[in-house]
Amino acid sequence: MTTHDQPDRPGRVEHRTEHVHELAATPEQVWDAIATADGISAWMAPTRLDPQIGGEVSFDLGAFNSTGVITDYTPNVRFAYEEPWPIASRAEDIPPGMREWFATIGVPLSEVYRDLATAGPIATEFLIEAASGGSCVIRVVTSAYGSGADWENEFFAEMVADWGATLDNLATRFSKASDQALP
Repeated sequence: MTTHDQPDRPGRVEHRTEHVHELAATPEQVWDAIATADGISAWMAPTRLDPQIGGEVSFDLGAFNSTGVITDYTPNVRFAYEEPWPIASRAEDIPPGMREWFATIGVPLSEVYRDLATAGPIATEFLIEAASGGSCVIRVVTSAYGSGADWENEFFAEMVADWGATLDNLATRFSKASDQALP
């Protein structure tokens, strides 16, 4: 995971992580796993998906739903979406699980919403590249812009840790040749 200031945008910090997995699967098989509701539900979370640019993608994460918009849907090549950060437009609408998390780190919701003036959506993209021998490489990039507040850095760090474990669930669906996380 990298976090760094944006010199051309004072007060904004970029959060970014990239994971790469080599999978013993065809691009079509990986596409079915990452860009269909049934495929995503099998390795990540129950998902609803309108498979088109501008369509909605919604993940049932138990304590709350995270809903975003699809920004690219190029079969067997690229699937991308953006989710708002945080998941509610008003502090009082934040789900109880998220409220508890902020309470455990000692950050009042008023501080969170003050910092969000510089935050952008959390963007995730899956890129599929065919490789030799019927395998492929999947690159997953997640990024967001924010204020660089301590709570925000901690939130993104936890999300990245959880995301890495979740992507391991995807990788175990296929016999993988190698697995690496890039900074």
